[in-house]
Amino acid sequence: MNAQRQRVVIDVAPSAAAAQAQPVGNGDALRVARLKPTIDSGILLQGYVYRPGSYAWREGIRLTDVLGSIDELKPNADQGYVLIRRVITPGRRIAVLSADLAAALRDPTSPANVTLQPRDTLTVFDLQTGRDRIIEPLMQELNLQGNIAQPTEVVHVDGKVKVPGDYPLESGMHVGDLIRAGGNLESSAYGGRAELARYAVENGAQRRTEIISIDLSAVARGDPAANIELRAFDQLSVKEVSGWEDQDQVTLAGEVRFPGTYTIKRNESLRSVIERAGGLTELAFPEGSVFTREDLRVREQEQLDRLTDRMRTDIASMSLMAARASQTGATAAYSVGQSLLAQMQSTKAVGRLVIDLKSSIQATHDGASDIIMRSGDRLIVPKRRQDVMVLGEVQSASSHLYQPDLARDDYIEQSGGATRQADRSKIYVVRADGSVVTNRRHWLIGASGVDIHPGDAIVVPLDTERLPGLPKWQAITQILYNTAIAAAAIRTFRQP
Repeated sequence: MNAQRQRVVIDVAPSAAAAQAQPVGNGDALRVARLKPTIDSGILLQGYVYRPGSYAWREGIRLTDVLGSIDELKPNADQGYVLIRRVITPGRRIAVLSADLAAALRDPTSPANVTLQPRDTLTVFDLQTGRDRIIEPLMQELNLQGNIAQPTEVVHVDGKVKVPGDYPLESGMHVGDLIRAGGNLESSAYGGRAELARYAVENGAQRRTEIISIDLSAVARGDPAANIELRAFDQLSVKEVSGWEDQDQVTLAGEVRFPGTYTIKRNESLRSVIERAGGLTELAFPEGSVFTREDLRVREQEQLDRLTDRMRTDIASMSLMAARASQTGATAAYSVGQSLLAQMQSTKAVGRLVIDLKSSIQATHDGASDIIMRSGDRLIVPKRRQDVMVLGEVQSASSHLYQPDLARDDYIEQSGGATRQADRSKIYVVRADGSVVTNRRHWLIGASGVDIHPGDAIVVPLDTERLPGLPKWQAITQILYNTAIAAAAIRTFRQP
């Protein structure tokens, strides 16, 4: 038998008659015989297979003579949709058909085991990537040979199939064939009903759209009434099972009895998740909790990026102003602007949402104070704090032990007092929960009017109004300080 296989590889002829004259006994030897492509008889195999290349053609050769086993496919190959590009003679027109290899291998005598023609090109796809690289050039070929009397025919599938997209309309193609072309249904697909949008041109002047309900379960059973034949430009949409989304998870860290990652139900509240985590410990400091949300972080980062771009433009203008000796203060403004720009570029958004954790825990099931959780939310509950932070335009930014008899200005004095560049009228306090408190009325009479609590941060901002070109960037300094405070709260926290 080995001698016969060797003889076929060497002596195979380009014609069907010569191929049939070889003493091979059965079709197996011809299936393994590979040769260089020939114009008349080669069958080209490509795609997600271990042995791509050209195979000899003979009269009556079928799909399983070229692909005789699943073992010839690479892992995750699509066994249900083998695309066949066929050259029709005379005229050398291109036609497209497909085959279900899995069905052909189960029953080689079934119609699924397609009979191949000379110059057929077989493409095996995988189930992980798109198919445009093969489908689009093929559609272009079909477009070139189309005309007004015989336009290029395409169908589309989207929604919960493994590989949505456009596919060539095959002769006698049905809904089940289009689902097979799309890699079959995802596990999240709603198997009850799908929608087929069908377009028809009435009287050559107006397009009419018809929506047809498709019973997918009946299609899967092989019901011919449900598995309707497709027309050009049909579009099948497969819905998702309601509530199927990926499992939403949130993280509780710090002073909760059972910190960790929790899978949440739809519309589950923060109070509910904390109850599942056993509640807070006796050392918890709910007033200083940090609650972060991913979509807030993304929006904040976009804002930071926009402000950075605008500030970079302003800095470029300041550099021109600084070059003119007549522009008093422009050099100082340019220097400060460069410093702020450097800080902006290194700042990363946190996505902190200011919450009242105590109120959320005490909220009723329908209370407005409770928070509906989203996937990716993170709550950090620190231990009780005894410090007050002072930062910004002070001689020595530092933290101080909280003392109930000290006011805001006392903590500033403990940090060496405000610098000459400080804006004393806009000093504000960031509470431990992230909320901001301002009070300007009492500064001139020597009292801040703001009570200081443990965990608070006192911010002495830069007086940007004294520097030309910088007044509108006052908001940037506040963003920088507030982001730094939130980041510090997260960074200094230690996971249990």
